[in-house]
Amino acid sequence: MMYYVLLPFLAVLLVVAQSKLAEILFSGLVTLELSLIVVIYAGFRLDLWKGAALSFVVGLAMDCLSGSVLGLFTLLYVFIFLFAWVVSSHIDSERLYLIAGFSLICSPAESLVLVLLYQWVFAFDMVDKILTVLVPQTLLVSVLSVCFFYAMRRVERLLTYE
Repeated sequence: MMYYVLLPFLAVLLVVAQSKLAEILFSGLVTLELSLIVVIYAGFRLDLWKGAALSFVVGLAMDCLSGSVLGLFTLLYVFIFLFAWVVSSHIDSERLYLIAGFSLICSPAESLVLVLLYQWVFAFDMVDKILTVLVPQTLLVSVLSVCFFYAMRRVERLLTYE
């Protein structure tokens, strides 16, 4: 029960932290997708209901705090969670290179959906800048996802020994 009570506060904290870290480290040129990494982690490690709640709340916090089209990140994150949840039953989620590969698929897919939707709805053309932002962001997400999975695996081991 405490999981569901703390989830909205931690989701807002995650979104605020990722946006501030991106501004500090990259001057706003590249977005730091920590929320995407957490959703992928939920797809690989959590059960269906806890992970779906996490991806929904993180997506909603991302929608509310980023100023995007309401429901866009929520829908994307729930789909990415469900995709990760299905894929996790078919691959060995202990192998970190598979996690990096999965993140290499999800990060550009999310970015392309966002760019194409913004171009279609708002006529906001970002296609010419997509390679200069998409490649570093995708590589950053895949490296950070491996680091996050490794760190969380260590935390899980520490918590199970106590």
